[in-house]
Amino acid sequence: MSIRRNKFLFFMLALMLISALTLTACGGNAAEPDVALSTVRYGGQLYPEEFLLKGQDFFSKYELTVEHTLFSSGGENNQALISGAIDANIGSDSKSVGLFGAMGDKVVIIAASQRGDRYSTMIQKDSGITSWYDMKGEKVGIRLGTGAEQVVRRYFEQVGDLKWEDFEWVDLKVEDMAAALADGVISSFTAWEPTPAIAEATTDAVVMMSYGDIALTPVLIHTTKEFAESHKEELVAFLRGHLDKVAMIQNEVDEAARVAAEAASAQGTEVSAEVFKAIFQRVNFSLDVDDEVMAALKDTAKFLMDIGEIDTIPEFYVDTSFLEQAKKLNK
Repeated sequence: MSIRRNKFLFFMLALMLISALTLTACGGNAAEPDVALSTVRYGGQLYPEEFLLKGQDFFSKYELTVEHTLFSSGGENNQALISGAIDANIGSDSKSVGLFGAMGDKVVIIAASQRGDRYSTMIQKDSGITSWYDMKGEKVGIRLGTGAEQVVRRYFEQVGDLKWEDFEWVDLKVEDMAAALADGVISSFTAWEPTPAIAEATTDAVVMMSYGDIALTPVLIHTTKEFAESHKEELVAFLRGHLDKVAMIQNEVDEAARVAAEAASAQGTEVSAEVFKAIFQRVNFSLDVDDEVMAALKDTAKFLMDIGEIDTIPEFYVDTSFLEQAKKLNK
């Protein structure tokens, strides 16, 4: 009986071991759909780095699918996030102020995308113009109601002896500015990249001044708090891809410019690789949301309130944990 019993126990133990191994193997396969990352619906805009993201897949290596929609305006992009049509979006500092004004504590900043010399005032090379003082009373181009107007107004406020009324403002679409300057319709124009770089590459336009030291004007990446709480792995993978984008701009600028130019062309925007290279070398594309960035965002909000565009300064919410984890994993 003892031998029989021992054989039986051995048989049962062996069977249990085989069953456990089988379940483990099957469980590993069955768990894959549970741990698979959800698709991130991302609202982009017509920014230089966004064309690079459009032209090269930075996300699949992290097993993430990103539905990347390029919006033509920040207002539309914000509305898409507010309505739940997208999970994350990108926007300028002024659009970020508007987003927090609309959503309050339901939205959060998870990264920056660019900052610094995003806006420039362009003049003709042989115009003899060296400053805004040389253009008093003349026609100057700008897109009213945009960040370009804000940075110029802030510059005038800083110098103290220039007034908005000193100039004849021509409200132009950015795509018409370079031609208007070349044809002598305006003495200068102020716009955000890539318009200044395009004008440099295609006409005799040169930079009179840029405004990074006047207003940092950061571009920020947002998501909803609800999405952040339930999709941490997706957001970490999303920002790992953005970190790779920044690394390409810093370390392979010629290739980054080529990819961005091809992507822009596919979107119906003809911008040369040389133009993208100039932008990539001029603008700071760091993802860090540091004290300087937040101070700049609050300055923009205060400026918007001072000129009557908003009634109150919203509270801003930031969560850098996703970016910090992405950086650790990308080391």
